[in-house]
Amino acid sequence: MKTTAPQDLRYQPIYPLAEVSRYTRVKPATLRTWTHNGGSDVLILAAGPQVAPFSFINLIESYVLEGLRRTHRVPMQRIRRAVEWLKQNYGTVHPLAEQNLETDGYDLFIRELDIPVNASRRGQSGFPEVLANYLKRIERDEGRIPVRFYPYTYAQAPRTIVMDPAVAYGRPVVVGTRVSSQMIFDRYSGGESLKDIALDYDLDIPLIEEALRCEIERIAA
Repeated sequence: MKTTAPQDLRYQPIYPLAEVSRYTRVKPATLRTWTHNGGSDVLILAAGPQVAPFSFINLIESYVLEGLRRTHRVPMQRIRRAVEWLKQNYGTVHPLAEQNLETDGYDLFIRELDIPVNASRRGQSGFPEVLANYLKRIERDEGRIPVRFYPYTYAQAPRTIVMDPAVAYGRPVVVGTRVSSQMIFDRYSGGESLKDIALDYDLDIPLIEEALRCEIERIAA
């Protein structure tokens, strides 16, 4: 049975809705639907109404839910049913983040002893498809709880920008550093060249470019 430690940074409220929307590529209106009224049983926020109610685990849940809905077209009714069953049978409040999920495009599955179990049909067997392209951007600890997330800026984006609640308050940084994508964006939008920014941080230019891609929606706005 999985439990969540209150002191665990991964479960603390640190992100506003706008940031979760930007880094998971989920529209703000969709996030509001998932976290209010009928959506609250699918994604339970770390805090009530406040400036930054989303936790790192909430961010992962939003990311996985978007993959299920947009990429695999799993009906929301099936997702709700699976989430309810997983909560009851696996003692988890956040199954979308704390379980490795699979899908056949209609139902949700988890694996027990390498046997796929249909969570949408309350434990029946089945033949799912792994959410490979989405799940490989989530790094987990030995307990299978997410510890790092590598936001994607395009389909084959390298894992060079990471979000870790223990580093820079969970904001995106260049892997292996505390240099945030926002810092790089602010300097670039202020007129500094890619070369100068790269030299200052002792980073290769492709890493600076990836950081900018991570913040590109701010440019569009």
